[in-house]
Amino acid sequence: MTLPRIISADSHTLEPPDLWIKTIGDKYGDETPQVVEEYRGHKGPFFFTGKQYARFQEQQEKAAQAGTPDAGHDPAARITFQKKTGIEAEVLYPTLGLSILHSSNRADYRDVVRAASGVYNDWLAEFIAHDRKRLIGSAMIPMDDVGWAVEELERVAKMGFRTPMIHAAPPEGCPPYRDKIYDPFWARAEEMELPVTLHIVTGRIPDPMACHTAREWEEGPNMFLDTWEEIPHVLATDFIFGTILDRFPRLDVVTAELELSWIPNFMRRIDMVQGVYSNRLQLPKLQMKASDYLKTRVWHGLIDEPAGVPVISELGADQVVWGSDFPHTISLGAETGETLLKLLDGVEPADQEKLVAGNAAKLFHLELES
Repeated sequence: MTLPRIISADSHTLEPPDLWIKTIGDKYGDETPQVVEEYRGHKGPFFFTGKQYARFQEQQEKAAQAGTPDAGHDPAARITFQKKTGIEAEVLYPTLGLSILHSSNRADYRDVVRAASGVYNDWLAEFIAHDRKRLIGSAMIPMDDVGWAVEELERVAKMGFRTPMIHAAPPEGCPPYRDKIYDPFWARAEEMELPVTLHIVTGRIPDPMACHTAREWEEGPNMFLDTWEEIPHVLATDFIFGTILDRFPRLDVVTAELELSWIPNFMRRIDMVQGVYSNRLQLPKLQMKASDYLKTRVWHGLIDEPAGVPVISELGADQVVWGSDFPHTISLGAETGETLLKLLDGVEPADQEKLVAGNAAKLFHLELES
């Protein structure tokens, strides 16, 4: 048995590490995101993001192991990789850009982050222009300046991007997403039918890949756990109980790299907040049962989590999109088709097709060849 078509709703580029120093280095100098070969006495390479020094060699090695070392930054090599793995198309998120977005938490660095985001979006526009059916763009859009964010959203939409990737949580010192200051952005995304992506490592929680000292390593488990919990809290407090999804009924939200096994207990908890504990809070009256937003308005990414597959029957197959995460830590490469068949064994064939292709095509408005 083979899957008729496969689309990855969560893959990554590997940006040229000198992308930003070549384009905005003259303006921002040492503050420009760039590679450094040593940090705190440790040999690199590290990538300076403005707030962190992140290790990034592992992703490069993953691409090399797949036999396509240039697939992260060369679109022709990427399509060769896709054909090798049987993938028809990929939605492409950044790698180094994830940590750059996180650096908006440094208030005096936000101008650099906006400039760096624009540079990445220009670079990715050229990348996806190589084959717009196979290479699907996701834009980096920091949210500390809503006016700028709306303008950039409109700009990247004209370049063919299919989703804006915003901060997993607003930068430190910024209002929560439920604040109506962000409404122009939600309204424009809704109007242009662009689902908004919340991707881990772009919010307030430091990237565990940027741990360097013994004390930081000790906090590493907390950092990982907080990374996976940040987006669910934003979904509940801002998008559901903060009524963003009620105020913008055609706005879709995508969660990237959270997998699925957390969802049943989360749905039970937010229904409790709405129900038995509602007398302890002054909450707005929602248009739906709280957990139903997870089943109808939020799209959930699955990579390779066996424990997440049973959740599909409770959540519904219509809101789950598979992604390879290539070329990151847990990514799938040449073995993709075989791994997916094993992962989805027991799932109805019609639902398998939705999970690995149909839902992504619907969510991102992709035109598939028959």
